[in-house]
Amino acid sequence: MPREPKLDMLPDKEMAISGQKFRKIVRRIESIVPLAGFSIKTEEVDGGIKLHLDAERVTLNVCSNGTPATLVVYAYVAPP
Repeated sequence: MPREPKLDMLPDKEMAISGQKFRKIVRRIESIVPLAGFSIKTEEVDGGIKLHLDAERVTLNVCSNGTPATLVVYAYVAPP
């Protein structure tokens, strides 16, 4: 799926948004995918992204309500 450009912040007040703006927001959310990196490989599958972990524990940097946070993912690594 193509990456959508970053959106401008909406005002912090009650407002109605147009269908076009709403669809842009939905497309932006749907275009966000995990990034492969150290011990993590990604694979596109029907309906989403499948993560392959090469380690028993991976720490991911995430965002929680606009605040940087970390998420620890534990996985079973099958013996060779």
